[in-house]
Amino acid sequence: MKRYLFIILLVTVILLTPVSALAAINAAGNLNYSPANAKVFLNGKQLTFDQEPVLVENRILVPLRIIAESLGATVEWTGLRPQVTVQKGDTVIGLNIGSNEGFTNSRQIFFLEQPPVLVNGRTMVPLRFLAETLGAKVDWDEKSRIVSISDGDFMKSDFPEVTENGQGKPGADKYYKLYDLMVGPNYGPPVEEAKAYVLEQGLLKIVKDVQFTPTRFIEYGPTDTMVIGNDESGREKTVWLTKNTYTGDISLTGSVLMNDGVFKETIYSKLEEKGISRESVQKIYIAPYEKNQIYWFVFAEQENKRYYYCFDYKTGEMVIENIFGQ
Repeated sequence: MKRYLFIILLVTVILLTPVSALAAINAAGNLNYSPANAKVFLNGKQLTFDQEPVLVENRILVPLRIIAESLGATVEWTGLRPQVTVQKGDTVIGLNIGSNEGFTNSRQIFFLEQPPVLVNGRTMVPLRFLAETLGAKVDWDEKSRIVSISDGDFMKSDFPEVTENGQGKPGADKYYKLYDLMVGPNYGPPVEEAKAYVLEQGLLKIVKDVQFTPTRFIEYGPTDTMVIGNDESGREKTVWLTKNTYTGDISLTGSVLMNDGVFKETIYSKLEEKGISRESVQKIYIAPYEKNQIYWFVFAEQENKRYYYCFDYKTGEMVIENIFGQ
């Protein structure tokens, strides 16, 4: 009977939910996401996915069914609109694709900063939200890019319980919003927002490409949105944008005319002078290290050593060199 009432409540509220709340996802044949490049372990065993975790708005999303069933829950699709019910014991939650509102069998409403989305036919949800809702604990190791989920006897006794004010048990009404796994303290705006901003501000006349670039050597650290195009004079230009996490304001962190800097081949030559082969270079790209300080970022691995370099984009001068390993 309780489950029946829960389903009625779920369907009723979904029908009353404005279609605009779902529009961003329904319109999102162009959903912007990127590979999370993260490994997920449950009780010490690595999970495998037919759809790898992704980053959406700097949050790690994982396939709902695999995580839920691995934690002993059942997953059921129901209703008129895309919606899914997850149940483990007496815990029942309802989620709607593209909506940040969810519902529990105790008639509580909760909110997610990142709603569930469909990626290649798989329902993807915020990892921390799902695992902790089902009674598990989640830990994130940024250096190794590993997410560790533990439940039952595998729970870490030293894992802190975080709350709205940093202590005690989380408040029920804001629990899920608080626990969304945010990757990096700052991030660039989504593709369409970035395009609109550079055109409205007159930074570019034509947009050719948009990418997300780390502004440090930490892959899950701060990222900017890099927009490449042509200015009013037809010159090829690249600009970088960041978005304030709290206010949503977009601002310019750097810009450069592509012909004003040294080319990639010049950087490869400088690396070869240091004995680092071209084949050893794992990543090479340009990004602002600080506001209007545009550098070539280089990461290379060779003979059990890791090399991190920054070269000034305009002069080619090496400004950062870090070497780790034997």
